[in-house]
Amino acid sequence: MLLFLKIVCYDPFCIRFNVQCKLQGGVMENKNCIEPEGKILQHLGNLRKMIVHNHELENLSEFVLHELCSGPCFHVDKAAYFINNPDFRAIRGITGYTKQVAQDQLYDRWNNQSQFIASMKNSDFNQKVRSCSQENFQKGHASEKSTVQKLAYKLEIENPAYHIWNLKHANQGLLIYESTGDEMKYPHSHLLDSLYYLSFCPVF
Repeated sequence: MLLFLKIVCYDPFCIRFNVQCKLQGGVMENKNCIEPEGKILQHLGNLRKMIVHNHELENLSEFVLHELCSGPCFHVDKAAYFINNPDFRAIRGITGYTKQVAQDQLYDRWNNQSQFIASMKNSDFNQKVRSCSQENFQKGHASEKSTVQKLAYKLEIENPAYHIWNLKHANQGLLIYESTGDEMKYPHSHLLDSLYYLSFCPVF
């Protein structure tokens, strides 16, 4: 028995690809399924090195968020990163990403740091994210979703999706991103893991 199965991935954080797998004699033969994951892991491995090499950068989180959103493996149109601080009962905007700004940056941001930093200062969306400040939310409570909805509305993020993860000092990271409606329900597991890279970035 020979069966070809075509799979289309619509994950917003995973490169869009077609995968063909062949089922013969009850055994699935994987043709191209590993390649996208390999690209993701290579990209994340390189990003770890850049974080270590540039750990003194004050606005390292801007570089990291752009690498996650506009790299060869992850694709989103708009995203905003916040820190939820229960001790100070506040949530603070750290940095924002838009696909349009990334497309205008036709250069290697790591080797042209001054140029990238200047472009982020001139990014209306990034500055709008950084100006966001409001009362914190409690994870798993009604305030969580209402806070996300308010921030998404303020930032004009359509069809917002979000993810929350733990940071040091009992803080929490919050990423709100624009969903196209075509993607899978949840982002790729590697993307969720890679959000912890932002935990190593200083808050500026």
